[in-house]
Amino acid sequence: MFYSNLIVVLTVIIVGVFLLFYRPLTNSSAWRATITPLASIMGSGFLVCVPLLYTNVGNYAVLAITGLLVLAYGVGSVIRFNIRYSEPLLSGNSCALPVNGNHHSRHVAHCQSARKVQSVGLASTLEQTSHIVLSVAYCISVSYYLQLMAEFGLSFLSLDSAMFGKWVVTITLVSIGAVGTARGLKGIEKVERVVVGVNLAMIAALVAGLIYYNVQASLDGTWKLHPIPFPEDSWHTIRLVMGMLIVVQGFEISRFLGDEHPAGERIRTMRIAQLVSAGIYVVFIGLMGIVISKNGLNSNAGVTAIVDYSSAVAPILPFLLTMTALGSQFSAATADDAGCSGLLESIFKGLIPIKYNYVVVSTSAIIITWLTDVYQIISYASRAFALFYVLQCAVAILTLRKLKSSPFPLARGILFGLIGILCLGVTIFGIPAG
Repeated sequence: MFYSNLIVVLTVIIVGVFLLFYRPLTNSSAWRATITPLASIMGSGFLVCVPLLYTNVGNYAVLAITGLLVLAYGVGSVIRFNIRYSEPLLSGNSCALPVNGNHHSRHVAHCQSARKVQSVGLASTLEQTSHIVLSVAYCISVSYYLQLMAEFGLSFLSLDSAMFGKWVVTITLVSIGAVGTARGLKGIEKVERVVVGVNLAMIAALVAGLIYYNVQASLDGTWKLHPIPFPEDSWHTIRLVMGMLIVVQGFEISRFLGDEHPAGERIRTMRIAQLVSAGIYVVFIGLMGIVISKNGLNSNAGVTAIVDYSSAVAPILPFLLTMTALGSQFSAATADDAGCSGLLESIFKGLIPIKYNYVVVSTSAIIITWLTDVYQIISYASRAFALFYVLQCAVAILTLRKLKSSPFPLARGILFGLIGILCLGVTIFGIPAG
């Protein structure tokens, strides 16, 4: 195991230092526009996808994640279309924020993008409605991230108490709401940048360790996949996979970076982020097959099972993954909290003071936390984001009708309609995987 540990540690150091300190990269606008959606896609889904997929679809896990990724890329094409064509048609005045330096960039970006939408017809009404839906989805995802954070932390400490986990989440949300109300969440951004770099370095290290593990098994003649039976109720299984859409979600953040990055850059970098994350997901889940075959599928391990599986790859990985999970889930929660508060500022239009938007988000997330468990919250988050995608598909179709010239308008309209129907199916039929 010495060599596997060495590979993991060296990968973390090399990739981490490169991502965090290589100036041409960190100062690049294109890199920042790429890393934002990439980090959102890879954040939590990377940690939970293996136990969820292998437990529910067996050795068809790669096929299942490929289906989710294809759907996500299709939705991404709709979002990219809206960036290029819908934004100019719906755009009006931008949001005026007080220049006090306390606003998180996600708060500013979401508020500015939402405030630009003019009330000029059905398309703008659907766009504004989608912002309301997205704010609800963000409240759910904040709870989702923090419930995962509590699960990983308590599992590492060998504490198995759902009630204790809910109190951990509640205290964390009260703290975030208090800091956001008093000082804004701008200060947390510096920590988030470090966490994103470390998280991507850890993903690279885990994949590197898995490649070594698979190569060694192949050289030893022990590489063999044991059958994991596919459930007999196919429709039930499909509904379970629908409820996992959240694991490949996050690319839509590019839709709200308009004041930071031009449309062309957002379109290009979002596509890159989706393709890179798709490649990593397929390779990662494929490489994990032999680990699960050799060590057995523990369906009772829950969403944190990746920590136990990783110990077979390199003994140092469980500790590194747990520490990364705690940081990445907290930073993802604060980022979505800030984005939601920005949307609420636009939705409420000054009905309540800006700083109290954080109270609304934290209170909503606390209520959601006490009404759900970690499996339910994954399904609810998937369904909420899917409904946002449905509305974005409708906006794209209405925009397509207004364009005087567009390549393949009929084919595009049919494609957007089919993607919208699939997302609506996720909203209606997606169920918890636990």
